[in-house]
Amino acid sequence: MRAGAAGTLVAAAIALTILPVAGPLADARAAEDVAPPVTVPADAPDVSEAPGRDKAEAVSPGASEEVLQEGKRTPSIWETLRAQYEPPVGPLPGTPDVGSVFASSPARLTLREAVLAAVQNNPGLISQSLTPAVQNAGILAAQAEFDPAFGADLNLDRRKVPAGSVLQGAALLGTANRNWNVYGQKTLLTGGSLRLDWLNNRFTTDSEFQSLSPQYTPQALLSLNQPLLRGFGLYFSRLNIRIAETATDAAIETYRANVANFITQVVVAYWNVVRLTEQLGVLQSSLELAQQTVRDNRVRVDVGVLPPVAVKESEAEAARREEEVIVATNALNQARRTLRQIVFVPSGQANAFPRPVDPIDRPMIERVHADYEQSLAIAMEKRHEIIAARLAMKTNELNVAVTKNQLLPRLDLYGAYGINSLSGNAQPIENPLNPGVVLTSPYGGSYADGLGRMFEGQTYYYQGGVRIEIPIGNAAAESAFTQSKIQEQQSLFSYRQTVSDVALDVGQTVGDVISNLQRIEQTRIARELSEENLRNQTKRYDVGMVTTTDLLIFQDQVARARLAHIQSIIDYNTSLAALDRAQGTLLDRYNVSVADRGDTLTPWWAKF
Repeated sequence: MRAGAAGTLVAAAIALTILPVAGPLADARAAEDVAPPVTVPADAPDVSEAPGRDKAEAVSPGASEEVLQEGKRTPSIWETLRAQYEPPVGPLPGTPDVGSVFASSPARLTLREAVLAAVQNNPGLISQSLTPAVQNAGILAAQAEFDPAFGADLNLDRRKVPAGSVLQGAALLGTANRNWNVYGQKTLLTGGSLRLDWLNNRFTTDSEFQSLSPQYTPQALLSLNQPLLRGFGLYFSRLNIRIAETATDAAIETYRANVANFITQVVVAYWNVVRLTEQLGVLQSSLELAQQTVRDNRVRVDVGVLPPVAVKESEAEAARREEEVIVATNALNQARRTLRQIVFVPSGQANAFPRPVDPIDRPMIERVHADYEQSLAIAMEKRHEIIAARLAMKTNELNVAVTKNQLLPRLDLYGAYGINSLSGNAQPIENPLNPGVVLTSPYGGSYADGLGRMFEGQTYYYQGGVRIEIPIGNAAAESAFTQSKIQEQQSLFSYRQTVSDVALDVGQTVGDVISNLQRIEQTRIARELSEENLRNQTKRYDVGMVTTTDLLIFQDQVARARLAHIQSIIDYNTSLAALDRAQGTLLDRYNVSVADRGDTLTPWWAKF
């Protein structure tokens, strides 16, 4: 009876040994086992032509259009005034629902679905997407230099002073001025400034010798100041706008690079869950095999075939493998939490945590031809870090032009022309030096009469000249120019370093793709041979030609070979994503679109 039971247990152990591990890699492994040895033909398609990578509708990552429009919305003056008397802090988000961590049902996603969900929902990436929008607002700030400004001034002054002369007609002299002035000014594209003033004064006095009371003095004055050296020219006046535009373009390219890095993290997190799931299955099978060996050895000890120490050896090995299962289970749970956090699938409830994610894709072996020269050429054209570095060089070049102009002395041409008038209620005044003679001002009339006389052009004012200013030392301008030149050199060397880093990155990722593809074949062979070896050694163990220790070692070798094979397949799939990122084609791979900066909208008043 005992001998028969022992034989049954040995047969069961052999069956467990040759059973493949079930899981996402099972189908891939079955297909691979009947495939010829892995080779990389010279005429194999490029990575961009690999099968199973069709494009869907383009997806834009980051903040929604509603969020961007809300950020651009300028409150009305009434909203601004009302906000001065309200608390500036709005309602804070509610406390997250802790129960949603455990209550949400998993979202079963393919890799593409996980990537697209992550780029649309991850809060960290959404936050990064607002950086280009902030830079884009800087273009509007640069254009503000050419915004016209309009203003008005209304004031009243009144005074009572002792009269200093008997001719003033009173011991105490009272005067009053009412002024209402309007002006408009604007900076021109030539670097000059234009200003138009409309000045009005109404003067009254207690003096008996004031011939016009009240007296009106309207004036219109147009003035221009045009730099001829420092700050002159259409090119120079728009440099700050060009700098802001270039900075926005650089921010967009930097964001694209961040999106590519983020997608790589999603891919790695996705395949990491798949890998750990498979590895846990392998370790659980290995544990079951060790436990089966323990049971088998106990039967053999009972029938006197093995010494009692054989049971202890198998129990110790089973305990060690159980510890590996515990560690692998925790690692898988941690990986699932990481994938859940990075993909951030909304649960549909307010203040709820994102839903868990269950990967459903199986990593397939796409035999991709990776060519370093071709990949490097693509990276030099499309890698977002290189484009951003070039734009940084352009920004520094423009800054040099700005600071260089400030080294010039100031030479300004200025001029002004104005017309004026006078009117008021004419008061007849007897000439104190010639009694009997009454004097009356010829400018009597209303304010409207004064305006009429003003536009007749008989009374006017003009001024013109040249103003020169030569700073002694000009230390501030020289310092700014020196700093800009050094920063220009910094950006040049930074660009060279970026190009070199990209070349290194491409070389390493191409090497990883080729190496990992070769590893898949070799680990497959090692797995098959170790499984065959275990079957043979189990038969020898069954007839007493192999010790328990040897059998446990062969079992462990099978588990390690299976783990290595799983690792090589996952490494190959992640290296393909790394190659896309290194080439700058990862966004195209998943059809993720980051919009370019739109044309700068220039108001009509900023065109002159």
